[in-house]
Amino acid sequence: MTTTPDGEVTTTSEETARGCPVIDFDFTVERPALEYFTFLDGLREEAPIAWNTYGGGFWMLNRNALVGEAFQTPEVFSSSATVPTLPNPDYHFIPTMENGAEHRKYRAVLNPQFSPKVVATLEPSIRRDCIDLIESLVEKGSVDLVADFAMVFPTKVFLQIVDLPAEDTDTFVTWVEDVFAGLGNAAKAEGMAAAMEGIRVYFTTFMEEWRANPGDPETSFFGRLLNSNIGDRPIRDDEFLNMSLVLLLAGLDTVKSQMGYMFYHLATHPEDRQRIIDEPEIAANAVEEFLRANAIVMDGRKLAQDVDFHGCPMKKDDMVMLTLAAASRDTTEFDHADQIDFDRKAVTHFSFGSGPHRCLGSHLARLELRVVLEEWHKRIPHYRLDPAVAREDIVESGPQLGLSSLPLVWEV
Repeated sequence: MTTTPDGEVTTTSEETARGCPVIDFDFTVERPALEYFTFLDGLREEAPIAWNTYGGGFWMLNRNALVGEAFQTPEVFSSSATVPTLPNPDYHFIPTMENGAEHRKYRAVLNPQFSPKVVATLEPSIRRDCIDLIESLVEKGSVDLVADFAMVFPTKVFLQIVDLPAEDTDTFVTWVEDVFAGLGNAAKAEGMAAAMEGIRVYFTTFMEEWRANPGDPETSFFGRLLNSNIGDRPIRDDEFLNMSLVLLLAGLDTVKSQMGYMFYHLATHPEDRQRIIDEPEIAANAVEEFLRANAIVMDGRKLAQDVDFHGCPMKKDDMVMLTLAAASRDTTEFDHADQIDFDRKAVTHFSFGSGPHRCLGSHLARLELRVVLEEWHKRIPHYRLDPAVAREDIVESGPQLGLSSLPLVWEV
């Protein structure tokens, strides 16, 4: 048996899906911080592969090697649907849900803009934005790290990189929050649809204004995208609008969520925080450990064909969750896997995925997280969870894991 916060769930042969263990676990319920990770650690050890009956049902791959194999066989584990509870979504994200040659055409347009060399040139401006935002908070002595910093900072960075107005920050933050809240959560689907329509109208206006008064595509990310070719033909309007939406969603919420877990750990582990203060040169390795130990994405795939996957007979059109939060803490892959160890050597993980759909913005995300670690601790080195807020009231939820808020206090 594996115990969830709500009680016990069956993982025995007495209740199986085609001979594989069955659980019933809702990823949208708010639970105390890190409870999802603890549950998934237990599930991985008992059931490397499980069938989750929640949301219509989907397979869960919980071991690191199984997740890696799925990433590397996209002809079987297709990206035609990427939310495990939505096998037939009423949207189609480009390039996220493209496969094979079509996917490569779209990525060929975007990859150069997010290469390590290009991202490195952005560090001075990213660092400046980071310092400005932190210094606006120093004298407050308290903050909701998620709402007041983690949501705002990556949005400012994104808007500057893509040359969109900084005054639109709050609008974008709200839209992105509403879209991610609605993914796989029927109760919030209406808000998600409204946010997606808002983003579509925003970029439609951009497209019309650009065509009426063309700027320099060399200095405008979206102007350059609008002038690009997909393969041997010009990009269509619907493709431009779709890719703009995906870039916005992918670039903002993930960094926010990762930052929440990073600061939760440092606020509750003063010895690790002191090392960041005393040894800022370990920041890059610390980022890798935070990414590994608290992987937030619950990536989904749709079976393109029947397959017997390590003893579990999966059917064409079944949905599969690549449970990164379990795989990245796999005890067969990492020593003391559930602990954050800044001295861990050769950290490899799937927090950014793997294979042809590996995260386009991974280099940018790493840079943002490292700069935040370095600059925050120069200005606010000592902080703690707000003692006025009960620990159990700091909560997380999925399907993309993240803290709802993180109240921090420090001496001014």
